[in-house]
Amino acid sequence: MTAEISVEKIEEEGVADKSQKFALKWIIISIAAGLLVWLLPTPEALGTRGHAFLAMLVSVVLLWTSEAIPIGVTSIGVGCAMIMFKIQSSKAAWEPYANRTVVFVFFIIMLGVMLGQTTIPNRLMSYILKIGGTNVKRLSFTLCMGATFLAAWTHDATITIILLYAMMPMFLKMGITPDKSNSFTKHFMFMIPLGSACGGGATFLGSGRSPASAELLGQITGYNIGFMEYMLYQFVPSLFLGLATWLAVWIIYPPKIKELPVELSIEKMPPMQKNEKLLSWILAVTFILWFMTDLTKIHVSAIGGLFIVVCMVFKVVDWKKCLAEYPWNPIMVFGAGFSLGVAMLDTGAGKWIATQIFPIFTDSPWPVVAAGASWLSAIITSFMANAAATALLVPVVVPMADLAGTPVVPIAMSVPLATTFVLLIIGCPPTLIAYGFGYFSQWEAFKVLLFRSFLGIIVLSLCMALWYPLAGMPGNIDNMKTPAKLTSSGYELIINK
Repeated sequence: MTAEISVEKIEEEGVADKSQKFALKWIIISIAAGLLVWLLPTPEALGTRGHAFLAMLVSVVLLWTSEAIPIGVTSIGVGCAMIMFKIQSSKAAWEPYANRTVVFVFFIIMLGVMLGQTTIPNRLMSYILKIGGTNVKRLSFTLCMGATFLAAWTHDATITIILLYAMMPMFLKMGITPDKSNSFTKHFMFMIPLGSACGGGATFLGSGRSPASAELLGQITGYNIGFMEYMLYQFVPSLFLGLATWLAVWIIYPPKIKELPVELSIEKMPPMQKNEKLLSWILAVTFILWFMTDLTKIHVSAIGGLFIVVCMVFKVVDWKKCLAEYPWNPIMVFGAGFSLGVAMLDTGAGKWIATQIFPIFTDSPWPVVAAGASWLSAIITSFMANAAATALLVPVVVPMADLAGTPVVPIAMSVPLATTFVLLIIGCPPTLIAYGFGYFSQWEAFKVLLFRSFLGIIVLSLCMALWYPLAGMPGNIDNMKTPAKLTSSGYELIINK
């Protein structure tokens, strides 16, 4: 007998109703904080629109972290506020909500919902237990490093949703629902998406930020990095970041359960039904098509949409049930993140923040500069999608590193890895997907994300100092091009590759 997975039930149980008093208090605090920022003198280099954007951003971040109102509702308010306060035009504010990367994440989450209607997650968990065993520490390590490795060859969001759905039968059989979430569930709900995010920076296949960084470096310097060269530089650091992630999550949320119940590993699965076999074949073909996107030039979102259409045509799963169980909060937040990314570029707020922080590290050894660039990446990507943060940061840090006499290629290559160090869940699809299950709050996530960022940046700096030279990465680029101004349209072009 298998445990039925209902995302609708999970979200309903996992999101505790906030009292009106609590919500009102944080709404007032958020608005007051935004007004306080707005009343400060406007820096000359920032401008009125950028100042208004930062004031709004402070209010939005406080509302997101306090969860005074549902984060999906706050996300809708982001677009409304930017239009009302004339930060963006209505077109510029709303179009990013339908960005094709956002649509791709929608399809990825729907894929997970569809898997939840089958016994495939239970079967995956059975295979995982055969490899990892019932020892929780060994299982945790196996899943984290496995997620990091697999995400490099598919997509960090895809691996996140597959592995999380594989874990759901275990949680439910152990009687652990979101309202009863404990250190055991929180450990795995953090470790899987964060491990996957590490793998997303290892190859061009892992995430949009990887090809975006290489594309931007080529546009700015004329130095073009291909698939294999990029993987040579980034794969080893990604694995070490996966290891650092496992250690960070284990320290902050060590599972009190040391051994899994024996019955979890000995359950005999019934034969697969016809619709489950068909879904498996369709999914396999989908993965092959995703792998071939460099050759076919078909965007991953189109392939993801085709997967859903084919499944519905052959009635593999119940479409009405999929819509009822779909967790809408994460996709709204991700859309708002993209809208914030465009606004950061259009208003100049992102570049202003970068120019305030980066000069602190001028004339320092380049690993120290890299650590500074990594922290800048962590801060910026906490308020937007990490692909958007990469598109914003590379054109900023590369010319600054060149002016400071710091090797530009290592700095540029640190950005797609450092943008996994999100401090808020909106920073990347894997953490948003995990949040949608309702097993942890944003404050609980912040504690893990902050400590992981400290540990990860230390590991990344060491990898850059030791591995990059060993791998033969060049430092400065002769005759570096003058970087063109990156507009929101240029940003869209790059992150959508």
